[in-house]
Amino acid sequence: MATYLSDNVRLKQGVSAGGPAGNVNSAYAEVVCGAALTTADTLEFFFLPAGARVLSATLEATDLDTNVTPLLTLNIGDSGSATRLFSASTVGQAGTAAAATAVGGLNYKYTSKTKIVGVPQANAATGTAGSVYLNVLYVVE
Repeated sequence: MATYLSDNVRLKQGVSAGGPAGNVNSAYAEVVCGAALTTADTLEFFFLPAGARVLSATLEATDLDTNVTPLLTLNIGDSGSATRLFSASTVGQAGTAAAATAVGGLNYKYTSKTKIVGVPQANAATGTAGSVYLNVLYVVE
């Protein structure tokens, strides 16, 4: 079981708590995975501030499952819902990107500072080291 930290979490760097009302903020992180991901691993991206309302999210990954029939899927969410932003995303199967697919995360408002995390839902058929990138656009209300 490994926990992979983005620089945001490792260096305790925050993301914008917002400016004037209605300003769109971006939280971005790269998590480098030094080994093949398993369902026992956790990816820690960043904290969203209290009052953050999610407008959109984009997930990208390098090819983390090199098998011709890849199986790796990723969930991205928080302690309240492991799949709030992405549920069983296949971005790690071929090094692709995707916009948020879990409807529950779009326009969701966080009432307290919340860590955004990822976990593999399914192990890779042939896993390899690589990176996972997450960008969340939000406004603070």
